[in-house]
Order: sequence, then structure tokens, then C-alpha cells
Amino acid sequence: MSLASKKTAYKPYVPDFLTLCERNYAQLRFLLPGQQAAVSPRIGDSQVIQITEQEGYRIRLLELCKFTTTIRIEHLSQSVAAWLRPQFEVRLYHDARLAEVVACQQIRRFKAVYDYPNTEMMLPDEKRQINLLLRDWLTLCQRQGYRRVETLN
Repeated sequence: MSLASKKTAYKPYVPDFLTLCERNYAQLRFLLPGQQAAVSPRIGDSQVIQITEQEGYRIRLLELCKFTTTIRIEHLSQSVAAWLRPQFEVRLYHDARLAEVVACQQIRRFKAVYDYPNTEMMLPDEKRQINLLLRDWLTLCQRQGYRRVETLN
């Protein structure tokens, strides 16, 4: 018997994933544009989280609905080509208090489980890994970041 035949398929553990999304929501809602302003946030509002003098991330409001908000988080750096800079979109579900990555780079709509190996070169738990990336980014912002509010629209 080969090692490949002994390997079990990845099965997502939903409570773990929901806990991850809940924690991301709890941290992310404080970084949203308009949280410190007296005016209501509008589509296009943004703010920058500076990590160092040269490195930062812009959070821009893409969509504001009654129960959801969609944002784009993009890396700002003059030393890295634009197409190499990480960016992802996150949807916040306010009624459920969850934040989920819905796009990363040019990839949208992640499956819960991918067969492995696959032609897209996705990990079996790609959706979870992308949301762990958001968690790590939020931890970085919490430890090292400071906010710089940009002009509205």
C-alpha cells in the first residue's frame, strides 16, 4: 500500500471555520472606514493602516447593505509591482457577525474542499487557508499598525 492510498480526504470542520470567521469579524469591524467619524460611511470611503513608514494597507468600502458590507484590502508599496501586491475582498455579515474572504488576488468563490492534486493548484482547504491569511493580517495590524484616514470618496 502506498502513502497516497492511506491519506484521508480533507473534511472541513464547520464549527472551527465559523469560529475563525467570528474572530475575524470582531477584529475587522474596528478597522472599517468611518468607524471613528461622526458621519455615516459611504461606498468608496477608505483608510490606510500603516505597518511601517513605507508599507501599508488600504481598506476601501465596496458595498454597504443592511446586513452585509464588502471591503477590499490592498497592499500599498512603491517597492513592489502592482500585480504582485496582495489584495483581497472580504464580506462582513453583520447579522451573523462573520467575516469571510470572498476573493483573493484574481480568484473568487472558493470551494469548501478541493480535490488534490488539481489543475488550479489549490490546497484541499484553500478557503480556510485564505481566511487564516485574513486572521494573520488582522494580528499584524493590531500589533504594528496605526490608522490614517483618507478623504471620503
